[in-house]
Amino acid sequence: MKKKSAALIYGDNPNYIDHLSPLCYFLNIFLITNEEKIFKLTKKYYPKIKLKLVDNKNINYYVVKNFDNILTCTPKNMFDTEFRLHQDILNKEISIFWCPHGNSDKGKTILFFEGLKNEKNVLLYGEKMVDILKEKNIFHTIENYYEVGNYRLSYYQKFKSYFKKIIKNEIEKKFLNTNPIILYAPTWEDKEKSSSFFKYIDILLAKLPAKYNLIVKIHHNLIVQNETKIEIMKLKNRKKNILFLEDFPLIYPLLDFIDIYIGDFSSIGYDFLTFNKAMYLLKPKNKNLFSDLFDIATVIEDNNIFEDIENNNLQKNLLLSENLTQKRKKLYEYTFKKNTDLEKLKKMIHY
Repeated sequence: MKKKSAALIYGDNPNYIDHLSPLCYFLNIFLITNEEKIFKLTKKYYPKIKLKLVDNKNINYYVVKNFDNILTCTPKNMFDTEFRLHQDILNKEISIFWCPHGNSDKGKTILFFEGLKNEKNVLLYGEKMVDILKEKNIFHTIENYYEVGNYRLSYYQKFKSYFKKIIKNEIEKKFLNTNPIILYAPTWEDKEKSSSFFKYIDILLAKLPAKYNLIVKIHHNLIVQNETKIEIMKLKNRKKNILFLEDFPLIYPLLDFIDIYIGDFSSIGYDFLTFNKAMYLLKPKNKNLFSDLFDIATVIEDNNIFEDIENNNLQKNLLLSENLTQKRKKLYEYTFKKNTDLEKLKKMIHY
């Protein structure tokens, strides 16, 4: 009997949209959510995605009753905390296919990947993720894994003209000039203290030269953690060359548009490898953390962010370095598998 499959974003997790929506397109499955905001954002920004909004009262029953396989960014044990009762009542066990929401270097110094222990079905981007799971002594416990590569980039390339219009209307038109655009996209403050946001945001906003435009893409979890503080900060920094970007889940269209990326331990750094542009990484409070990106970016540990950009003129010189280009290419290929298991996965979830 043919199995029914769907992807699920349960609750207020808009950071999952950019990872599950393209996957739904390639696998030809529905994306289900119980959050109206997530439904609207996905419908607005992601073309050709089959969507369904189910209210909170019915979401658990609906998912278990109508599907056999669920692709989600939470492992089976977390799924069962919300859906165990309905599986028992309907005498039905849902198979979970765990999907990563980024490829950062977080989780190495705390219990994080251990949550995937004994997972039956895991999606991985490529060899780098395999090695992390081996390093954490988890990989051998996983029953099935599928290397899906950079399907998000493929989705962006397929609908590039659509995304270009969005960027032009919602971002480009907000700036009054054509000055170089810097994107600052930090991760949120987790147990590892991996975010650079509160260490550097005041410096970035105060010292931003007039010759640059700055986009600050604030992680959803940072807003949840510090909503009032962030709102006050935005009100104090209303400038023509600063744009605070919220409720904008698209990553690849944004990265293609900008000139310079400033990040930390956000997985966006690995996405940015695609474009071979100037990359700066700000060291967070926890200086014991390490990223493979340190070898192909400029790491900044002091407050002289814009001085470093100006002095090194990296937005030009980095692109002229053949050695650096090759290093980035090698790291990209290590991170994202070229020949993917997407077709294999598609057959698995439908039969």
